[in-house]
Amino acid sequence: MKITRNAAFAALVVSLLLIPALGFSAGTAEPAAADPLDEWMQFAEVGPYQPEVEDWDAIAAAAQEEPPLVMYSNTSRAFPVVDQFNEIYGTEVEMLNISTSELNERIRREYDAGIFPSGVVMTGNIAVMYDQLMVERNALTAYVPREMQAVLPDRDMEPVLIHRYSAGTWYFTSDLPDGSVPYENIWELTTERFRNRVAMQSPLRSGTTMDYMVGIVANSDLMEELYEDFFGEPIELTTPNAGFEWIRRLLENDLRVQASFRDVADAVTNSDAPFLGFGTQSVYRDVLSGQYDFELDTDINPAILSARPIAMTSYTESPNTAKLLIRYLTSQEGGDPWWGADFPVNPEVQSTGPMANLTLDSFARLWSIPIDQALDLGDEVADFWILYE
Repeated sequence: MKITRNAAFAALVVSLLLIPALGFSAGTAEPAAADPLDEWMQFAEVGPYQPEVEDWDAIAAAAQEEPPLVMYSNTSRAFPVVDQFNEIYGTEVEMLNISTSELNERIRREYDAGIFPSGVVMTGNIAVMYDQLMVERNALTAYVPREMQAVLPDRDMEPVLIHRYSAGTWYFTSDLPDGSVPYENIWELTTERFRNRVAMQSPLRSGTTMDYMVGIVANSDLMEELYEDFFGEPIELTTPNAGFEWIRRLLENDLRVQASFRDVADAVTNSDAPFLGFGTQSVYRDVLSGQYDFELDTDINPAILSARPIAMTSYTESPNTAKLLIRYLTSQEGGDPWWGADFPVNPEVQSTGPMANLTLDSFARLWSIPIDQALDLGDEVADFWILYE
């Protein structure tokens, strides 16, 4: 029975973790310490022990015998998907929806305490996930179904599977008769015309906003070019680079810092034009449903590409459930709440719904984030934001 195997494995992990504290009698050769993570990977059949061909019928049958699994997610859209998954496979998966920063902190604390209640993690900051949860700790393990490995480029699987991409972009209301974009350049947001007329969520709370600020700072050369295009002269810096300069001027222009993207959307909808708000492009689906009223900027201001990773929690006692869930979440049916609002990496998935025609190619300026610099830049942005907010 799987439950018996799981109980035995849990005892094995505990015993392996205790090995360094055990003494050995004089003259007795000390055996090589076992690696708990390697032992778990063998048990879970992941990493170097992932079969070349995965038997999904066998995985589904094994999942039904495993303990309940908890999925941590930074998006509430996963709730109906988890319910569907349980109905289809007869599993017991629960979901906890918390912000990206809270999710990452929770995983760190649980791993450091030696408890592993979750099985799958879907979050919004790949740099933090990789550095703090996978390099500093083995708290998460990358898992990609073999069938997806055959069709995905390395960038969507390394260092971890990307579930989807989103674009951090701008919402606006216009005071122009034709409703067109009421600004020419992102630097115009720092002028008197837009004083107290820009809203965004703090990068200290939002992974998407942090990605945007990191992208602006990382692409400071492009920000310098845009400055000179708008003001007609080279920028004179009072900060480390043009990206930080833009952040400082935006904050000093009475930026409205909101608690959530929903609050940003409310502010844009209910304020006199012209007004701008920053968030993910996916919120535009609520404009199409009539909940909000604004336009999506795909032409003027830079948009920043954000990856949305998904991974297995190391040492989970329900690895088959986790594999099955990750596979389901990246499928056409299992990813339905996202496809069309966000951009799937699975090439076999088709975007659906009223936003299906919006693609990454729709954005005239789509800037990327250098993953190798993202964490250090994120720390610098956080310190800078705290200083000037």
